[in-house]
Amino acid sequence: MSGSLGCLAERVSLSLSRRPLRHGRPECWRPAAETTAAVCPSPRRYHALRGKPIHGVAVIRERVASAYNWFDERTAVRSLVRKGLYEAVPVRGSWFYTLGSATLILILLQLITGIFLTMLYVPSVTEAWASLEFLKQHDAFGSIVRGIHLWSAYVLLFVLGLHMIRTFFSGSYKRPRELNWVTGTGLFVLVLGMAITGAFLPWDQAAYWTAVVVTNIPAYTPLIGSFVRALWRGGDFVGPVTLVRTFGIHVWLIPVILFPLIGAHLALLRKHGEHGSYVNYLGAYRAREGVDVPPAPKQRPIEPPYPAAPSEEVWAAPLETEDFYPHQTFKDGIVSAVLVVVVFVLAVAIGAPLEAIADPSTTNYTPVPEWFYLP
Repeated sequence: MSGSLGCLAERVSLSLSRRPLRHGRPECWRPAAETTAAVCPSPRRYHALRGKPIHGVAVIRERVASAYNWFDERTAVRSLVRKGLYEAVPVRGSWFYTLGSATLILILLQLITGIFLTMLYVPSVTEAWASLEFLKQHDAFGSIVRGIHLWSAYVLLFVLGLHMIRTFFSGSYKRPRELNWVTGTGLFVLVLGMAITGAFLPWDQAAYWTAVVVTNIPAYTPLIGSFVRALWRGGDFVGPVTLVRTFGIHVWLIPVILFPLIGAHLALLRKHGEHGSYVNYLGAYRAREGVDVPPAPKQRPIEPPYPAAPSEEVWAAPLETEDFYPHQTFKDGIVSAVLVVVVFVLAVAIGAPLEAIADPSTTNYTPVPEWFYLP
């Protein structure tokens, strides 16, 4: 018995393969501890109130909302946006009220394209024409931008004129909106000034002779006329100083006055609201004459931005109104988009003309004023 057990206890030599014992083992075969750690779910963010996991877009949305709430707590921007978007505007004739927004869009288009052109334009009698000629011949994008700047100025003058005509015939200049009319008239004059000073800058034949004629106009002003002409020209004749000073007026002086005046105009508009027209106030006229007229179904209570003085309640707001957003904003967007497309098409199809470089010695050139200054 002991002998047999002793035989079992003897060592036996076995031949093994030289290949690794675990060669080709799938990666999923791993110790239990490692497997448990691998399949453990990653930590998730949960909504503070709903207790649901937050993924992808929801995380971004939550962070944007949090940032907006933080900003609103310090600036009250939410109430300002709500007041601007949900003010009451007249229902009838609302397509005519798109002219004001279209004017603002065109002014912003002028600003953007003007900034781009300022980076390329050289206000010098020896380089001004050459810099624009380079755009025309060698820079297709710059040429289109210059065309947009020119044609948007023309369309701006046309739309602004229509806006003032609409304001006049609708009686929107009357109490309490007199200052709206004053600031609007000031804006019209400044835009005309931007247009005429911009006409100097190409320094081609048309620009030079326009400068000669326009800078001579102040000379007819009593007492200070000659001084103003010499100050603008930089002497007795149009020359390099004239171009530099006109460039400064066009790029700095007029915009410094223009944009604050736009802000004042918009602030007054928000304070008093859109006036509408005689049609909008027809019920108010009849009520004043003693005729019993039931209120229109869409009439809304008197509230800011319309004046609400007891003596003027009947005149405070048109009888039929709607919210500025989304009704009027949709119409504003349509008209503004159409005008921008028209400007772009004109800029590509026609472009901005550039005549020969200015030559003061020529005697066979007949200057013609810009169309918006024709009698």
